[in-house]
Amino acid sequence: MNFKITVLATLALCLSLTANAHATNPLNNPNGIAFDTQGHLWVANYVGNTVVALDPANGALLHTISQGLSGPTRLFFASPEILYVANTKGNTITAYNIKTLKLVNTISNSNINGPLGIALDAYGDVYIANNQENNVIVLNIDGGLIETITQDNSGFIYTAPGVVVIHGQNIYIGIGPNAGPNGVISYNVGEFLTNNPKEVEVYNDNVNTGPTAITFDSKNHVYIAEYTSATAVEYSPRGKRLMVINQHLDGPEGIALNGGKIYISNSNPNNIAVFNAQGTWLYNLD
Repeated sequence: MNFKITVLATLALCLSLTANAHATNPLNNPNGIAFDTQGHLWVANYVGNTVVALDPANGALLHTISQGLSGPTRLFFASPEILYVANTKGNTITAYNIKTLKLVNTISNSNINGPLGIALDAYGDVYIANNQENNVIVLNIDGGLIETITQDNSGFIYTAPGVVVIHGQNIYIGIGPNAGPNGVISYNVGEFLTNNPKEVEVYNDNVNTGPTAITFDSKNHVYIAEYTSATAVEYSPRGKRLMVINQHLDGPEGIALNGGKIYISNSNPNNIAVFNAQGTWLYNLD
């Protein structure tokens, strides 16, 4: 075959593959991310109204869920098979079986307004960061209101909460930007329901400006994604800042750890930035 024709044909094929890769990008304003026990990366697409599962090695699309979703933002695995999703536009919490990809529960309540965070305690009660109401509400699994918490015993009001996570015996609330401690505060889960909780630890160290996601490693180090400052920060359990990632991030909304790597969703450029454990950028999934 003519060499020139071969080169042109090869170039055309590469351009075609690149165009197809971008045309089939499964990410559309990616927000919350979470890994299942099979190592698949699940992503909430806020604009696309989907939750997708990706191969974390190459970003290949594995599964898509769309039923019952309206502005999905935060994800939470209640068990290896059941995934909960906070629908910020729809003001609902939906749950899915990731093996069947079917909707198995919808939690609604008139007190839910702009949910940006979801967690379940050991009793199955649902904790929601109510971003538009400046509070955290607790519902039972059927959607009945148990409690509304607006501030702690130091007077910190839960202004625009962006995330809520339960880890071990503690609950972590992300507050900000420009509100109270402007960071993440942890409380004992049991005391939190007293509606006057006492702080266990504060994670801000003059860095947190808009916490949107929280995760933990095997040493109970706390990793926080910050939307406003476009950074991710690692803290010791006692709130000492250990590492700051401030490159290759733009509107980070989710953070997850897997296989010694840090995955951070970028809502603006529609990608997942992947870093090693030391915070060095490796590649993007897009």
